[in-house]
Amino acid sequence: MNLPPEVGEAFAGRFGGRPAWLARAPGRVNLIGEHTDYNEGFVLPMAIDRAAWIAFRPRPDGRVRLLSLQFDQATEFDLEALSKTGPAWAEYVKGVAWSLREEGHSLRGFDGVLAGAGSWTSSRPRPRSRARPS
Repeated sequence: MNLPPEVGEAFAGRFGGRPAWLARAPGRVNLIGEHTDYNEGFVLPMAIDRAAWIAFRPRPDGRVRLLSLQFDQATEFDLEALSKTGPAWAEYVKGVAWSLREEGHSLRGFDGVLAGAGSWTSSRPRPRSRARPS
């Protein structure tokens, strides 16, 4: 698994040094069925040639500092005070942290750079055009 060069460069530029960990989530699409697999329906997922990446390094505190290369945005939040503020793409990360904490896991902050196919935004509603036909 090779880290795309821009992710490592962005991490070093933003946080200094190299990331301690790298994770890759391969992309997929559902050709038929959406949310039906857990309702005993048919679904046909298929792997695609895209992926989401995160390069990260743990912090000694509960602070999370993230940079999204896809959205060209950065955000920070505290794991002990999660709230729905900041960019929408970061809500996925906060949701995972909330869920892990609810299950009793102890969490630690981290510095991270996200890149790739924005799979964490695929279910978000797309903005509607405000243009009206003439």
